[in-house]
Amino acid sequence: MRTRELLKLDNTGHPGIASIFSKAHSADWDIDRDVDWSTPVGRDESIVDHEWTAFGRTPTFRALPDEVKSHVNRRGAGRILNILQVGESVAQDVCAKLALTLRAEDHRNAAVAQAMDEARHHLAYRRFIDKMDEELEDIDPMTEGMFDELLATDDPLRMIATEQFFLESMAMSIFEGLHRHATNPLLKDILGLITRDESRHMGFGVLYVAAWMKEASLDERIGFTQRWLGQILFSVTDRPGPLMLQRVLRRIREAGYTDTDSIAPAMLREQEEINRADQEALLSGRATPQLLKSARNVGMLAPDILEALGASGHPVLRAALRMEEAPVLS
Repeated sequence: MRTRELLKLDNTGHPGIASIFSKAHSADWDIDRDVDWSTPVGRDESIVDHEWTAFGRTPTFRALPDEVKSHVNRRGAGRILNILQVGESVAQDVCAKLALTLRAEDHRNAAVAQAMDEARHHLAYRRFIDKMDEELEDIDPMTEGMFDELLATDDPLRMIATEQFFLESMAMSIFEGLHRHATNPLLKDILGLITRDESRHMGFGVLYVAAWMKEASLDERIGFTQRWLGQILFSVTDRPGPLMLQRVLRRIREAGYTDTDSIAPAMLREQEEINRADQEALLSGRATPQLLKSARNVGMLAPDILEALGASGHPVLRAALRMEEAPVLS
């Protein structure tokens, strides 16, 4: 980009993207003024209710001593908050790169506004983590690899598809779940403010990808959908299983409850029953994850695309298509 190019930037005139930039100002919040950082975070406090915790809905887990459940609860929530805070930094870097790469004025403005939001979110998560005052579990290699791959790319479509479309849509369910189950008032307030911002970020990704899909050839749309649909289906159908159980059992042992071998089979069996009920809700359309809504809203679930990919009969996709389309932005 050179000075002459900046004298008159093109604007797509997309009303949805223009509204995102406007809302970034009208819905702005101040990290110091609008958050009461004097709210305490107790050293042994359960910061979210136990139902949010992996295996937390099983009767065996609910029967554990309160201090054990609280420890498992904090370790699980702390791990997610740690991933979220570094994810905000990744998003800030991506948005800064997009602002220098995108050529449309409204696209650049949306990216810059999001970069400011992400900086604020990172600080909010870091301050809350500091108030927790405990060592957090390390970020897992799969998540780290995904972030590294995103940071390495310079392709605008790939950046937006990964960050604003896929990651923001996936994270929206995490934000909403954490906010709904948060028991610490400070965490609940932070998550409420952050979720409001993130809905705009996701909205930009959905609108940008939808516009690209309308202009792309059928082969390009099929290729794009093939690139993402498998990851979307994996994310929306993933449920706690043996691998997650090992992590939960480790946290239980950390809390001083050593007889984990006796409770592990019951916890896994009970969780499998919960997983089946959750799967039934997904297949009935009663619980449609945001990722599926976003995929539907950008046109990835169009009949010709699904037919080309041999996915027309996939039960999860059929359930998503039965649901009435929701607006991209509230």
